[in-house]
Amino acid sequence: MVKKSSVFFAITAGVAAYAVTKKVLSSDQSEVKAKLQEFKEESAEAGVRYYNYARDFFNDEAVKPSFDGLKNKVVETASDLKNNEKINQAFSSLKSATADLRSELAAQKEAANAADEEETAEDEIIIDGRSAFGQAKAAADFEEDHPTETFFPHGE
Repeated sequence: MVKKSSVFFAITAGVAAYAVTKKVLSSDQSEVKAKLQEFKEESAEAGVRYYNYARDFFNDEAVKPSFDGLKNKVVETASDLKNNEKINQAFSSLKSATADLRSELAAQKEAANAADEEETAEDEIIIDGRSAFGQAKAAADFEEDHPTETFFPHGE
């Protein structure tokens, strides 16, 4: 039901927006086309202007996207980091600290599980059929077999 009403609402809103747009743009259609054409021309001029700025900045060479230099720089930096002794020591220290932390957490988890098992053994409620319910039933049965007798004193 909710999906149907949501779809109906979306369709209704779309139709209403289309109708309003058609009504508004039908009278001003030529103005809208002129503004779009003007925006397109201004955008093209700005693109050419910024291209020229970039070309002047890069010493009148054609501006071409080049990833070779970036790739070489990344490879060099990665090899420097890989061969750096301090970074290797930091990684080995981090790995050993992580292993120690995992073992400590595992030990604490085992201790917590053992403590939980001990607590659950004490917290368990065991209801014996002969305990409270059995005693209440026995008392009711006794009452049926031996009704309460009321003794009145003899009047003088």
